Parts: sequence; structure tokens; C-alpha cells
Amino acid sequence: MIITLAGHVDHGKTSLVKALSGVDTDRLAEEKQRGLTIDLGFAYIDQGRIGFVDVPGHHRFIHNMVAGVASNQTALLVIAADDGPMPQSQEHLDILQLLGIEQGIIALTKCDRASAERITQCRQEIANLVHGTFLSAAPIFQTSIEDPNSISALLEHLRSLQARDSEDLNKPFRLAVDRAFSIKGSGLVVTGTAHQGVLHTEDTLYHFPSGSQVRVRGLRAQDQEVQQVQQGERCAVNLSGLDTDATKRGDWLSATPPAACMELTVNLSTLSRFPRPVKHWTPVHIYHATSHSTGHIALHASGALQPGETALCDLVLDEPLWALHGDQVIVRDHGLDTTLGGGNVVYTSDQQSNRRRNQQRLEQLNAHSQQDIDATIAELLDGGDFRLDDLQRVRQVAADELKALLGKHDALQVNGQAIRKTQLSELAKQALIKLQT
Repeated sequence: MIITLAGHVDHGKTSLVKALSGVDTDRLAEEKQRGLTIDLGFAYIDQGRIGFVDVPGHHRFIHNMVAGVASNQTALLVIAADDGPMPQSQEHLDILQLLGIEQGIIALTKCDRASAERITQCRQEIANLVHGTFLSAAPIFQTSIEDPNSISALLEHLRSLQARDSEDLNKPFRLAVDRAFSIKGSGLVVTGTAHQGVLHTEDTLYHFPSGSQVRVRGLRAQDQEVQQVQQGERCAVNLSGLDTDATKRGDWLSATPPAACMELTVNLSTLSRFPRPVKHWTPVHIYHATSHSTGHIALHASGALQPGETALCDLVLDEPLWALHGDQVIVRDHGLDTTLGGGNVVYTSDQQSNRRRNQQRLEQLNAHSQQDIDATIAELLDGGDFRLDDLQRVRQVAADELKALLGKHDALQVNGQAIRKTQLSELAKQALIKLQT
């Protein structure tokens, strides 16, 4: 089980991890010098059964915070008793919510620095903060690194939690790279979180963005050597076939060839506390797993998207990303340097749309926004024929599965298009009539 710590800068996340695991996750010299977390830190306990991801609390390193979160992790929101909830407490909670985190607990740290009255007040402030979120019923543990008993109570609760079941083990393997380095005698090693599927030693993968094929020489997960890793696990992958200099945070490893995306259609939910309406072509930062790009929001309708509203829109990217249907993204306003909202990807394209508000395009995007692929295919067929490679690219549906799904709707594959048999017969009749006249 992976536990991601989140919270405002200097609220004691790194000290709490050290108290829980004995590991100082601040590994960079600059982190030691400045006394704050800049990059991601990792620690494991119980033979690797529980892993901790320590993310930066300072708003300047929000991109590193997002890189440390995956939707099937458990959140540990850290709030200092003397300060109470602060701006990054709110923003980190917003990001966790937007990324689909469903399980979490709250640690009230530095309780030795606060009076009983202040702690009571702080607990009420926390209740107000998490109201209506996935943490609304989460337990609050009062802790102090000066009190080992308080740490033991939190640790016992963490050990009682169950890791969320993996839902996408049958899909092609994907891993978002957060670190890449070379080990003498072994070569290139990358680390990251497996987003879906299962990986074995000696498997062949594709690297994004280079497209190169690589071979898996070895695997580590739960801080030990293993023969396979699966969705939800943090792991280290020893690779051959790729140079260390060609690999960085934001890259992907995939069992299938990845495709660069220059435009993402997302079901964007804006935060109700965002201070202004979102206009067409608003410049933004887009964060997807460990990847980042600048870009613009392209609205599908005239007017503006109001705070708290949800709508399909396009994210036009300045740098290519690789995303699939159902992936979560975080969107931050470029000018205000604050989180605007986030949502799930419903469609991708390798180029910018030139008929963005075309009615047929909007109907197809609405069909793709369905979570159930069967419902998507039904809507697309209702609108006529459609390209199968688009569906396979965005949803990563296998050829035999796609054939079975089309059969349920009495549809055929013709020259890369899907079309209902009844519609094909009608087109054939019309063609015959034209030939006879």
C-alpha cells in the first residue's frame, strides 16, 4: 500500500515519515540546507508492505507534488496544530480530490506546541476544511515526534488499512517515470508508479517520447527484488536499450506503442473557490501523472466556464503528452499560479482541432465521455460510422474485444470504419439506385 503525504510547507511531513519509518526522505543537499522538501521522497516499512511518498509542501514545487500522487493511493493529510489549515493544505486537498483519491487519514502534527484549547479549535478548522470531500469522515490522529505513543497509534492504524484492489490488471502495462539514474554494473534504472497492467522481467516495453523498445532486466517493488509488478505499486525497473540521458521525469513505459498527444479533451471541473470565470484560451499549466505541459483551455461553447461548473473542453498543449481515456489531469492557471480545476481525459488527438465547435465533433466527444465503452460504441454508431483506430488508441481496447463489442450492436468493420449492418445495407441500396439511373 502506498501512502502519499500532503500538506502545507513546514507542517512536519518529512519529520512524520522519519518517525514512522526511520528514513529521512530529504535526500538532496539543497533540501538539507533550506529545511524544506523540494523533490519526492520515498520510504518503506514492514518488508515493503507499506510505502510512503513525501511530497513538497511549498507552492513553488506543486508540479512535484502532483507527480507523487496516483489515484489508487492512500492520502495522509498533514496539518500542524499550531498553524492549522493553511493555503497549501487547501490546494493539496483539492488536488487529491481532483485526482480521484478515495481513501485517507489526517495527522495533526506538532501537538506538543499547542494548548488543548488550540487543538480543539484546530480540529474544528480541519472539519470545515474537509467537509464534503473524501476526507470528511477520516480519522484525525494527534501526533508529536516528541511522543512515540502518538506515532505508534497512527502507525497501527495505517497497518490496519487495506490497499485498494487493482482494477486494470488486464490492460497493457503503463508506468509513469519519476526518476531515472544509472547504477554501476546494472545500467539504467527508472522508478515510478504502475498505472495499469502487470509487468514481468524480460518483458519488452516502449519508451515515450522516444518510441524506443526496451527490455526489462530486473524489477524491484516493496523495496525488494521481484519477478513481477502490477498496477498501484511503486517499482524500480532496470532497463536495457535506452540511455540514461534520454530518460527523465514525465516519460512513460508502456507495453503498447504510445502516441504523442497535442490536444486533450477533458471533462473539466473547476473549483468553486477559483476567483474568476474561465474564459476561452485561458493560458494554463497541465499536469498529468509525472508529466507537465503549458497550454490553453479551448471551450466548446461561447461565454465562460463559471467557478464550480463542469464541462467538456479541450486542452491545447504546447508540448506533447501521452494520455488515455480515464486519466486524470490537474489544471493550474498560468497567471494566478493556483489550481483552477481538473478532470478526466475522454479523448486525445495528435494535432489541434480546426473545427473545434463542429456539431458532429461535439457529438462524438460526448460519446467518448461515456465511462462504459459499450455505451460509447452505441452512441458513435447512432451517429453513423466512425474510425476504429481512434477508439483503440484512446481506450486501448484489444482487437478481439472490439470485435465482440461491435457484434453486440450488429456492426461490422469496413476499411477501418465501424458501421451497423442495417446502415451498410441502406448505403448499398442507395448506391445501386444511383448506378441504375
